[in-house]
Amino acid sequence: MTLPLYLLLFVMGLAGGFLAGLIGIGGGVMYVLILPYMLGIMGFPEEAIVQLTIANSIFGTMFAALAGNIALWRKREFYWKEVVVMGSFATLVGLLLLHYFVNTPAYQKTEFNLIVILLMIGIIWRTLRQARREESNNSERKVGLLGSGFVGASAGAVAALSGLGGGTIIIPILNSGFQMTMQKAKSISLGVIFITAFCITLLNTFSSTGYSSQWHTTGYIVWPLALTISMGVVIASPLGVLVARKMSSRTISYIFVLFVMVVIADKLIQLL
Repeated sequence: MTLPLYLLLFVMGLAGGFLAGLIGIGGGVMYVLILPYMLGIMGFPEEAIVQLTIANSIFGTMFAALAGNIALWRKREFYWKEVVVMGSFATLVGLLLLHYFVNTPAYQKTEFNLIVILLMIGIIWRTLRQARREESNNSERKVGLLGSGFVGASAGAVAALSGLGGGTIIIPILNSGFQMTMQKAKSISLGVIFITAFCITLLNTFSSTGYSSQWHTTGYIVWPLALTISMGVVIASPLGVLVARKMSSRTISYIFVLFVMVVIADKLIQLL
């Protein structure tokens, strides 16, 4: 892989890590846009691009979430009980979907792009809605085991099907449905994302694939690509957490929506 490609991947890791810390949904929004093109340039077969995109996006998201969690742990804003319960449900659903559907010939570019578009539209709706309303003064409702199971299972499904972290599901449900503060919802989201991404990455690493490549790969993980992205992620994710505390949430939301619209446009073009 040439130096310009390494630099592009490193910058992509920086941007993805920053978004993860800033918004709390992981860096997958950046990865699902760029990775298909990078994998194509690297010569991977068309029929494996979706699975490779998801696997390596989850890998980068794992490091983004880890770096963000470390920053939150240091500030004593890590809610381990909620994270463990929701993360367990998310991991179970994510692994089952990955093994029996995503990492099979049945899941290809059309299905992948449609799911990403629908999720991006949901992200835009949630982000704009949050930007326009004031923080709720209602008291927080107890999530409970059933609620945790629903939130976790939904997040695991999103992660496995799209390569996104699952925060697009976790944050709005906890914030709007259970009146949880945005900061706490983001913290729980990053924790669940890390647990889910770590377990999914293990499965992807030891999965058997039906293609050969000149690049060093283990299962669906392309190490030159994944590690270069992760270097940028580790650097930028804590910075995103810090910046989120200083910037206007409305400004952050509108900038983020513009980027998500670019992702939607890209996936729509691929469908035509």
